[in-house]
Amino acid sequence: MELRVWLEGGPQRVVCGVTEATTCQDVVYALAQATAQTGRFALVERSRRAERALAPSDRPLRLLARWGRCASDVHFLLRRCGPPAKGDAATQAATATAMLRGGSQQQQQPPPEAPPRLEGPTPRPRRPPPYDEAVTRLAVASSSPRGGGGGEGALLLGESPSKARQPAAAEEEEEEEESKLLRVVTLQRERLQGLQEELAQRDAELCRWGGEAPLEEQLRLSQQEERTLRSELTLARSQLANCETRLLQCRQRLCQLGHDLAEEQQQQRCRAASAEVSSLLLPTPSAEQQQQQPELLERRLAEQGELLSERHRLLAQLSEELRQANLESLSLADADHKHWLEGAGGFFNRPGSTRKIVGSPRQLESAVPTSKNPNGVWV
Repeated sequence: MELRVWLEGGPQRVVCGVTEATTCQDVVYALAQATAQTGRFALVERSRRAERALAPSDRPLRLLARWGRCASDVHFLLRRCGPPAKGDAATQAATATAMLRGGSQQQQQPPPEAPPRLEGPTPRPRRPPPYDEAVTRLAVASSSPRGGGGGEGALLLGESPSKARQPAAAEEEEEEEESKLLRVVTLQRERLQGLQEELAQRDAELCRWGGEAPLEEQLRLSQQEERTLRSELTLARSQLANCETRLLQCRQRLCQLGHDLAEEQQQQRCRAASAEVSSLLLPTPSAEQQQQQPELLERRLAEQGELLSERHRLLAQLSEELRQANLESLSLADADHKHWLEGAGGFFNRPGSTRKIVGSPRQLESAVPTSKNPNGVWV
């Protein structure tokens, strides 16, 4: 993961390969190696309202995770704690001069070379400086133009004695350059002070806006609730319109059913009245016909009586003819049979018999009671 760190008085640096186990001391080592600076440095955590120095064992990614959503407002600043070396001061002054002349630069400019009579380029340290301890700077005392023993400093840096014994004009030129650098540093400090004042104003404005943030949040929630209520009101109105439409349809159907029922009842009443009228309009027998009916009945009864008497006469005639036929058949029987009949006639005419046998004895084979012989056969 990448970690962005601002250099004090310089551009922004990006430290790659940072993990949760990476400490602030590791970040300072990496930046010191990248910028070839020596001295005592501290990693500062700067937010909108305050800033604080971090301990060597602190882990930047864990600190950012604690900030949560406000992590984008937190910046890390690499700040020098101890007095800078002369070469580093010259480097910062050159960078400030470049910023005043042409604006900010994306990367740090290489330090200007000192006069050839004093020292050569500052060598890059073989290992990164410690976090809390000052690193021994090579030939710091000898590189200072005001230090005693200029020839001794030159010998320490491996310079030739001819360069150490230059005229005093070079020293004046160096003093003039120092005065220029001091003016640049003064301007830089004034500009830094102005930036700090502007930063304080921005922080105050941010605090004011931060205090108004809950009001804006409440306004946003109120507007959202208003939109929700409006949508619910629209939905309720649409449902009410649908209910009114259905109610109107039901009323129309109810009216139609009422009309149909009334028509059905009217038709039933009409049919009942028609039946009653038709029953009243049936032809009724007149008084003359009512008087003629008994006469017709009497006449019919008389006819039936005559027909019945005629049939009785016919029956009596047939009975007489049958008796005559039976007598003729008896007269033709043989003598023996006649004698038997005569003896039997005494049996039938014995004193104790008071009932006369009706008909021929040949008809006595059936003992079934009849209208002429209701009691059956007497023995």
